[in-house]
Formats: sequence, C-alpha cells, structure tokens
Amino acid sequence: MLKFEPFSEAILKRILPYIKNSTMLCSDISAGSIFMWRSGKDVRYGVWNDTFVLMQNMGGQPAFTWPIGADPDGMINELKVYVHENHLPLRFFAIDDKTLKIIQEDKRLKSAMWAYDRSWSDYLYSFEEARTFKGRKFSGQRNHINKFKKLYGEPVIRFFHSDDRPKLENMLSEYQREHTAVSKMEAVEFKQAKKLIDSYDDYGLYAACMLVEDKIIAFSIGEIVGETLLIHVEKALRRFEGVYPTMYSGFVQLIGNFVDDSLKYVNREDDAGDPGLRTSKMQYKPVDLVHKYLVHINSPVAKLEKLPVLENDGVVLTEFRESDKEAYLAINTDIENNRYWGYDYREDMSIVGPVDENTFFDSVKYDMAVGDSINFAIRIDEDGEMIGEGILWNFTDDGTAEVGCRILPCYHGNGYGKKAFGILCSFAETLGLRPWARCHIQNESSHRMILSNHFHMVRQDDGFYYFERQQNNSI
Repeated sequence: MLKFEPFSEAILKRILPYIKNSTMLCSDISAGSIFMWRSGKDVRYGVWNDTFVLMQNMGGQPAFTWPIGADPDGMINELKVYVHENHLPLRFFAIDDKTLKIIQEDKRLKSAMWAYDRSWSDYLYSFEEARTFKGRKFSGQRNHINKFKKLYGEPVIRFFHSDDRPKLENMLSEYQREHTAVSKMEAVEFKQAKKLIDSYDDYGLYAACMLVEDKIIAFSIGEIVGETLLIHVEKALRRFEGVYPTMYSGFVQLIGNFVDDSLKYVNREDDAGDPGLRTSKMQYKPVDLVHKYLVHINSPVAKLEKLPVLENDGVVLTEFRESDKEAYLAINTDIENNRYWGYDYREDMSIVGPVDENTFFDSVKYDMAVGDSINFAIRIDEDGEMIGEGILWNFTDDGTAEVGCRILPCYHGNGYGKKAFGILCSFAETLGLRPWARCHIQNESSHRMILSNHFHMVRQDDGFYYFERQQNNSI
C-alpha cells in the first residue's frame, strides 16, 4: 500500500536520476526547486515499484506531482486507491501541456478540471541566444553589458568554491540592505537560496559568482534537466549598472563551456505574479512560456453546467458578480471574523504585494475553474447586495464535501447564516455529496447552527469541532 513520508535530502538524492532525465520543461520538478520549497509547502514523498510521487499542500489540500520513475501507470492506480482510502481529493500540480494531454486521454482520470494561472508560467529562452545576445532584438542587453564593462572593467565569472564564502556573505548582507522583500514569499525565497548555497553540490547543481576587483557582486545557481538549464537563483547588487544581464549571459556561457552541446533552453522560472519581474523576464525575449496547470480529477464541479440560483425562506444564493468585489474584499480581510475559519489572509504566501478588490474575487473564480470549490454569494434577495459567502469545498474522491458560511458582521444575528447553511447542505446532497462541517471551539453560535441542521459531532482537535450530516433528514 502506498504511504507518504516526510521528505528528506536522502530521498531527494535517490530520485535525482529520474529528475535529471525528465522531459518535462517546468521548473517545479527539479532538485533545486524541491530543495528550496520542501519545508514551506510540507512536501512528502511516496514510492511504489521504483516510481515516485511528491505530495505538497496547496490551498489547504494535498496535490501530487505526476509520477516520476519506472511505472507511472501503476503509480496512478496506487494513487487512486490512496486518496479514496484517506478521503482526499486527487489533484495534480505542475502539470505541463504534454502531461495534461495524457490526463485527458486516460479513462481512469474522468471529469478532470484544470486551471492555468499566468503567474505560474516558466520563461523559456534559447540557450544559444542567452549565451551570445546576438541580433537586433538583444541590442538593449548588449548595451547594458558594454556599459557595465566600461564602468567596472571586465568581470571574472567562474564557478563558486568554498574559499568564496566570506565574500559571498558580504555580498548577501549588502544585497539585503539595498533590497527589501515585498512579500513573505520573497523573504522565504531569499532564506532558502542561502541554504541552497551550502548544498548545491550534493544535488548536481552549478553555482557561479561574478567578481569585480575581487569583490563578489552577483551569483547564480542552476541545474541541468534534460535539454534545459534551469536557473533557480539570480542575485546581484543593483548599484552596479548592467549587472543582471552581464551575470545572466556570463553564467550561460560558463555552463555552455563546461558541458556538451546538448542544451537547447534556459528556464528562468516564473514571475510569481510580480509585475516588475514579469517586465524584466519579458525583456530577455523568451521563445516560449511553459504553462503549468493544477488539475482536479473527478470534481463535483464538473457536474454543473452553470451555477444555479438557490433560495429558501428569505435567503438567496447566487453566483458572484462584479458588484460584489468590495464586499468580498471586506469579508476576507476581516481578521476577527475569519479567526473562526482558522484563516488569516496575511499568512497566505500566495498573495504577492498589497491586496485590492480583485485579489480575492479572482481567487474565487480560479478555485471554481479548477474544481476545488463551489462558491455562492449570499443575498437577502436575488438582486440585492452580497451579505456573505457560502461554500462547498474540500471535496474528496469518495464523495464528501465541507460546507461553510460566513456573514458580514453587520448582518449577524438575523439567522441568515443558518438558512444559507441549510440550503448549501441540501444542494450538496443533490450532487451526491455527503456534507460535513467544522466550527471553531469558541464559536458557540456556529456550533448551535450546525447541530440544528441535522449534524452530529464526530470528533474534535485543539481548534475545531467536526460534524457529519445525519442520514435521511431534510431541512
């Protein structure tokens, strides 16, 4: 039986041969990416018949890589058994176009829904173009490099070695002083990049630095996967004009001189939705974007041609509208109200930069598109303003769904949440789902509301009570 264990550096070394020979172009399934993000995303691994699958937390639910190794078809069968027995959804992340086509053609993976986010796309460049910057379209990059050399002289770009450590520490300290992280994710990325410096050689990665007058002013870490050079880390002191294109092209040249002529591409990973980073990466003229998808297998959302209007006893549930953006921003940023959901948007690493009225509205649209949730706006009448949100989510492969409601504080105490909750439970059952719910142990009103909708408590942990719907009852 397939089991998942905490990921370790030992297992990373074990799967290295499979990773290095992968034909996937996306950066996620690589030694450097796994090393850097394994802790924050609670990466675990499963192995069966010399085939590996990684599992990580995405949006509060597990998601799996496509199988890596000798028997991917057999591993898919094992995964289906695993998620069914553990009441989990079957979701795959970092799926490229080629693998998405495989999923679409696999009869075992029915009712697949997938979502694509532009911010996930890796930037793919021609290896030869990156090495030479020849041609009119790279005149800007050449000008920057020429200016750099005119100002600072010919740099030394070479592979990093242990004697460089003190110089690199000085460079990193200066980098932090001149560069303030704009998000938690960026801060984590910098921290993990420093750790990767200590371990890059263990996983067949390449680290290089650029020196001016014996001072390190930039460094890069990358690895070779198939025909592609993946660049995981690019850090430089911006006060040196033209430092980034000089280091980038120099690193590619260094790798090209070291390996054979088999490399066709450079992958500089995604832009994480950062507008400035997107502009910068586009200036280097990518030959393609590597699209990556999150795929949900057998989602109940696939049963819906459109979201219905649900109504009962003065409460109406509808789809979200453009006019709901302000109210939805308010309900998501209400720290006190959301603590009963165990949710604080400030801790969500997927949010880059400040939030606005589109941040959460777009997220809801995405969650429904990929099949991860069914979200309703709660109203007093069909044409009225949004007063809350109702949601079916945490779908499992064996047919359960969590039911949740939250109401804007100014509408508390009128029974709207109880009515909306009952409507959602009935709707879930029409989809063939078995509803369950939870509430914070300090939220007495939600506790009473859930019990009144024909649920009984089945367990509790340090923060929540958990409930299941009694059978053969109706609202």
